[in-house]
Amino acid sequence: MDLGLKDKVALVLGATQGMGRATAMRLAAEATHLVVCSRGHDTGDRDYDFTTKPELEAVAADARAAGAASALAVPADLTEPGHAERLLSAVGSEHGRLDVLVNTVGLCELGESPVEPDELWERSYQSVLMTSVRACRAAIPLMLESGGGAVVTTSAMSMRHFIPRLAHYSAQKAALAHFTKNLAREYGPQGIRANAVLPGMIVNEQIAEKRRRWMAETGGSEDDYFAEANARWHRATWGTRLGAPEDIADAVAFLVSERASYINGVLLNVDGGSEYF
Repeated sequence: MDLGLKDKVALVLGATQGMGRATAMRLAAEATHLVVCSRGHDTGDRDYDFTTKPELEAVAADARAAGAASALAVPADLTEPGHAERLLSAVGSEHGRLDVLVNTVGLCELGESPVEPDELWERSYQSVLMTSVRACRAAIPLMLESGGGAVVTTSAMSMRHFIPRLAHYSAQKAALAHFTKNLAREYGPQGIRANAVLPGMIVNEQIAEKRRRWMAETGGSEDDYFAEANARWHRATWGTRLGAPEDIADAVAFLVSERASYINGVLLNVDGGSEYF
């Protein structure tokens, strides 16, 4: 199915790993003019190393190999004021337009609700919510000049389902979903659609490493790890496996495409099935 994305200008935030990288590669396969952005990799100790330009350039090179019409790498940290404006200035200078914005950024740290410190809430607020607010604030004027476009944010199933130790994160994801609905209502009449995907239990690089260690320690299989993780998450999904980043990427590609031109303001579960609407 032709998604009608050929030669569209698409900006993907958080593009160096996980869902962000998978989304960048999926949009590259549609022959978009791709701009990839990231600030760094999770080091596993609640710290981030700022992405070096060569790391992001490697993602851009992979995108070109996957079929992108072009691929530009722009490192930026959207938790910091001013970075979004510089990022979008680079997009405008390179392409003169923007058709697609996808934000997959969102640091997920475990806490101890309800005693999580202010610092944890603040980090989550900046990473999960304000990255999208800043990106959209900077991107929408360029989208309007381009005649419209499509925005997809990444919320989470935890905004609808209890996940232990993630109150701070889930609250920001709920706020992000509400922000996305507001964008859809405010800018739909001007040709900008905004939708959110709500991923379930997705295997990113960190989860894959945890699964590998668990299997080595217990002798269990991937299916066993899924059963254990789903039980720990209060049986959040009806599915029979953990999700893959590509599951999210496929949903995002559809939502930003011409095939989804009558879909606006949707909060789309991509979680293998759950009891939550």
